[in-house]
Amino acid sequence: MKKVLVTGLISLGLVLVGCGESEEEKQAREIEEGLEELSQVSNEDENETEEATTTDPLEFVDKTTDDMIFIDGANEYIINSYYVSDETDEKGFNIYEDEGFTLKYALVETKNLADADLEESKEVQIYGEVINDTKDDHYFTDRMKIKTDDKEVSDVEFGLNGAGAADQKNKFIDYFPLDYETPDSFTFQLVDPSFQGDFELEEDTEEHIVIEKEFTKE
Repeated sequence: MKKVLVTGLISLGLVLVGCGESEEEKQAREIEEGLEELSQVSNEDENETEEATTTDPLEFVDKTTDDMIFIDGANEYIINSYYVSDETDEKGFNIYEDEGFTLKYALVETKNLADADLEESKEVQIYGEVINDTKDDHYFTDRMKIKTDDKEVSDVEFGLNGAGAADQKNKFIDYFPLDYETPDSFTFQLVDPSFQGDFELEEDTEEHIVIEKEFTKE
């Protein structure tokens, strides 16, 4: 009996509160409630569409994973397109192997979200991994280059950031800087990174080319 009485008093109190609310107060309350609902929906949509981030170059360029933003210091990259050859696998990677040495790489065109208000830099980026199970260092500075369909030639900027030391494996990111527009296609060339000689003469360089392959924007 007491429980029924208490419930009745509460209901009566709510009715009295409602009756005491003016039309203007009611409209203000309804507007405020509507704005709160819109805010909740907006936050839910934002959380659903937020892209994942990674600092792993292999995960970033793997075509079989969801789209990601690659974090490199203050830079935030997304992939605009891949460059592929007739030997590029379903993940977007290309493989070069030579007696205990493996170079795994993907060539892409990216956009830097951190520079969204600036003029986009012109470059082709390369992401990948070097596994060197030999006793000799391998070098990429001045040995890895592209020649674009517009006849511009560019060497890799940082020599894969030191990847290739004897008996080590390393992931890397690097790029080919360009003065002209990013190409629709280019020839990718690698001179034997294990060779210890110089490549001052063009004929000597050609003798030691281990990769010379056409890549096209996908």
